[in-house]
Amino acid sequence: MFKEATPEERRIYYREEWKPGDVPDFLAESIGYREFGFDHDGRGPRDRYNSFTSVERLGKFLRNRAPYSAYSSVSYYEKPGNREGYMKAELVFDIDAKDLPTYMKKCCKQGSICEMCLETAKQYILSLKDIFQGDFGVKKIYYIYSGRGFHMRILDPDVMEFTDVERAYILDYLSGSQALEGSAKVNRWLAPRGYTRIFKDRLLGILEDASVKDIQRIEGIGSTTAKEIIRNRDKIISDIREWKNLEWSPDPKTGIIRTARFKALLSILKENKYDKFTDFVLKQNAGILDAKVTVDTKRILRLPSSLHSKVSLKCMLIRDIESFEPLSKAVPKFVSERKG
Repeated sequence: MFKEATPEERRIYYREEWKPGDVPDFLAESIGYREFGFDHDGRGPRDRYNSFTSVERLGKFLRNRAPYSAYSSVSYYEKPGNREGYMKAELVFDIDAKDLPTYMKKCCKQGSICEMCLETAKQYILSLKDIFQGDFGVKKIYYIYSGRGFHMRILDPDVMEFTDVERAYILDYLSGSQALEGSAKVNRWLAPRGYTRIFKDRLLGILEDASVKDIQRIEGIGSTTAKEIIRNRDKIISDIREWKNLEWSPDPKTGIIRTARFKALLSILKENKYDKFTDFVLKQNAGILDAKVTVDTKRILRLPSSLHSKVSLKCMLIRDIESFEPLSKAVPKFVSERKG
């Protein structure tokens, strides 16, 4: 599997397997407002500023050209063929299994994917799902398998009106431990909640799997401190899981309580090292999400129903994210028919 598709295999896929019904309804219904881009030779989507009035016309193009990759915009335009008349844009999160931080990717080398890191990426998407559905009450969320990871696409009307700056605030909130000031609209939507669930999950992931040497890689933490963290690991993890033994810190400017620190970890690391430890978690967490995809509304995303030719897997809408298994659901027929 994961072998690059040949030009002939691409033609077989688009002429024999691709179906108009595989294009998700949310995309088909807005197709006339979206820009499309294509990569014809594996060197990137240089064929841009395309537009189609129907899924049938898009299908005719795909069958005739069998592109290496196909993309569509997350933004809606009055004139998508010129990328003019911006209207609104989906809020999108992109998690690529090949780019997961080292502490999360212990199955295969960086730049590669396997069943284990695809599952790790899916679990991260599920964490996002819990936050947006459970905490924020978002309704219109779609999950896409991209071929090497997952896209989460939010189409709630109020969210689609967010500016690039407001999207950056949301990304910072998810990557860090608190909502940022600067946009009343986003602050109302996010509402200060202390550590995000994803931040806690990443902190737990690091503590559960780390060795003394792993912890020593964090700036300012030496062997003695790292060993003490390992000795007290069970207590620290228990406090984080159960959200107990916290020290609450007010914002120095407003006095509003925004940050909670875990006492068991703080007692070992003290102020300065605690901040360096959490900064490390923040940086690792921020590296999971592709910031450019979330913030830049001019981006194009891999088209659901298209072929990811680099790995010979389908990019597809996921009906049930909880049970989805990409290596059984996203494999084109031509892969099983390969010889050798």
